Amino acid sequence: MTQIPITRPVHLDVQVTVLHADKSPAAGVPLRFVLGTAGDWQAAAAGTPLVTAADGTAQLALPVVLEARRRKLPSNFFGNLMASPETTRQVQIGVEWQWAGRPWLGTINVDRFADGTSARLDPMRVFGRATDGRFTDDVPLHDGTWHKRLPNGKLTALPGFTITALTLDPESTAPDNAAWRLNATITQWPVVETKD
Repeated sequence: MTQIPITRPVHLDVQVTVLHADKSPAAGVPLRFVLGTAGDWQAAAAGTPLVTAADGTAQLALPVVLEARRRKLPSNFFGNLMASPETTRQVQIGVEWQWAGRPWLGTINVDRFADGTSARLDPMRVFGRATDGRFTDDVPLHDGTWHKRLPNGKLTALPGFTITALTLDPESTAPDNAAWRLNATITQWPVVETKD
């Protein structure tokens, strides 16, 4: 994949919304929001700590460099064969949450295409905290589900939270627009222990 660096930072307004599985707001949820452009995004202290309000939302604003890269917008099989890669603006976000008594870091990229489509073209990745304190313990994805053995010996489906919606939009249509919005919706799921 060809990546074209764009070095001029833009202003990014971020809103994170956390919902319970029944779509009701999850208030008082502690999170840590980190961008993949951070120097060491897998460090435990990277990013910004947040706590959701009564409506399940938390906001922050920060400068970010939105990379440009060439990607194909997913479509049907024939359309994918005929389509050419398009230049997108993209950013990787990470969100740390507590689940089953341990912290986890979920990361995902969002690409914004010229037609206004925000697409998550790659699956979310989940990291546990390694012995050095950094989030480098990559949790494997098998058949669409992450699984990890917990300290109590139980094997449980992870990550407990899933980034279910993610959009990246400029504040205006100006080519040199320097203000962007990112909206992330996270759904919190109940713990499901699968086997000993």
